Amino acid sequence: MLGQIKRFLVEKFWVPVANESVYYNPYNTTVYALLFGIAALYLVYPFSKKMGIDFNKEFFKGIAPFVFLGGAARSLKDINAVNTVLLETPFIYIVLFTFTVAAIKFSQKASERIEFKPYKILAVTGIIPLAAALSFYSINNWAALKLFTAIVLTWSIAGYATINLLKPELWKPSFTIPVAAHFFDASTTVTAVTFGGQEKHVLGQFFINNFGPYSMFLMKGLVIIPAVYYITENMEGEEKNYYLFLIALLGLAIGTRNILSTLTLT
Repeated sequence: MLGQIKRFLVEKFWVPVANESVYYNPYNTTVYALLFGIAALYLVYPFSKKMGIDFNKEFFKGIAPFVFLGGAARSLKDINAVNTVLLETPFIYIVLFTFTVAAIKFSQKASERIEFKPYKILAVTGIIPLAAALSFYSINNWAALKLFTAIVLTWSIAGYATINLLKPELWKPSFTIPVAAHFFDASTTVTAVTFGGQEKHVLGQFFINNFGPYSMFLMKGLVIIPAVYYITENMEGEEKNYYLFLIALLGLAIGTRNILSTLTLT
């Protein structure tokens, strides 16, 4: 019995981490989603309040480089610039969270000594490692960049026209940024798959295998738009900003990883 449990855990949880050719499965996807949800609800948000973090525009400006740093750091393993399990899920979340918390504490302490707001110090603290990570990348696939740009322009124009026509009151950052973040992610997935990449996530695999790469936009529309709409309409204040931030973070970080890997690898 114990041997069967051990084999199951190794096959479903460790092998997808250790072997890049093995993708996510329903078991580790469910567990990771639950752990992320529990951490977001009962650990990260209460901890952020104890740290004195206000989820406002200034904080989002300061934290933005760290969002893209997550994707850029993860992609370093894709392009074989770094080979460590620490850049695999779920370990990369722990590493980035620890680094970000340390950076926030540093910015808070530093702002007490120098005449700069904490969010500006935080932004600089994130830009430095982000720039270092980006130095490993180059544009080697210009055709992929052209396709990606065309896709983004298409849904940007279509989305702008649709919102203005059907529900112009939704034309506000709290709605458009999280949704755009995931349409950005969908754009990078379509581009990656078009040029030989593989979708590793279970739900994404289902849509692509059954409806084609562009169905990623259908998936995002069915999942993300209702979620963002519900939060914007039913929550208020910092709690609303926090959950919308988490949604945007996932889209931007994963999308950043996808596009950097796709443009660099030939």
